[in-house]
Amino acid sequence: MKRAFGIVAAMLLIAAAAYALRLGYDRIFVSTETYYAQVDNTCVSEAGENANGFDYHYELPAVSESGDTTKLGFDTSRELREDAYLKLDTLALRGVVRWEEVAWDEIPAAAQEGLDAPTA
Repeated sequence: MKRAFGIVAAMLLIAAAAYALRLGYDRIFVSTETYYAQVDNTCVSEAGENANGFDYHYELPAVSESGDTTKLGFDTSRELREDAYLKLDTLALRGVVRWEEVAWDEIPAAAQEGLDAPTA
């Protein structure tokens, strides 16, 4: 009886560990978090040696879909359009993995509160 209980307990422990590892893997390598930023070309610099062929590096204040703010950096091959709104997809260990220009109406309301509204 003790042996059967020990085997069942070990199997449950292994299953729980596998589940936790899978959640960690998804969080680090699969699940993206989305932020929004507004281009400010005073925040651009030349990209460093490890920029994978990109010429420009941006460090912009960014707002999450829920309204949390942070500063995000990413590299581009060109200077971006001044005051354009960007959607930035991030991964936990890699940072910004994808960006695209978006219209003001595509930005969630909580994120809009942390950005400057369009002037025209």
